[in-house]
Amino acid sequence: MKIKKGFAKRKIGSRYVVVTTGELSHEMNIIIEMNDTSSDIWDMLEKEMSIEETAKALAEKYEIPYEKALSDTKTLVEKMQETGIFES
Repeated sequence: MKIKKGFAKRKIGSRYVVVTTGELSHEMNIIIEMNDTSSDIWDMLEKEMSIEETAKALAEKYEIPYEKALSDTKTLVEKMQETGIFES
């Protein structure tokens, strides 16, 4: 999965937001609020890591079972897909 160009993540206080920028902001106006974990997932997807690789990294970082990390990652990716963040 590859994130479309035209999205930028910024930290505001203790939260993160993803917004559309440039030409993309004329086509769609999206603002997504994220916590630390979803921000980590975003960063890994920007590096074009797979869902499974992302879940493995999260499981190690947060010391949680891989299955939980995989489920959470898939849930977030599905929500992101609904907003049109990924390239087709």
